Amino acid sequence: MKDTPSQEPRDEALRAALHDAGLLAGLVQGVFHASYSGSRRDVYLATLGSYLTDLGGSLESKAGGYLATFEDRRIAIRFETGGHG
Repeated sequence: MKDTPSQEPRDEALRAALHDAGLLAGLVQGVFHASYSGSRRDVYLATLGSYLTDLGGSLESKAGGYLATFEDRRIAIRFETGGHG
């Protein structure tokens, strides 16, 4: 066993979703640039949505984009171009 994080795309997506969910929960409004740009965006979005739900929010798909919502707060989520999954 190594002391380094797994480099598997799925594991990277899970770590990024956990990190970003915490940041999103603290935002009041605006645009959030996702930290994940890998090939498993499907895993990232599913995991992020689950974490946001646990934190009292939700993840919505709107017109080709995504919104994190918490009560009266809406935060647009943007991705770097390239990594689609």
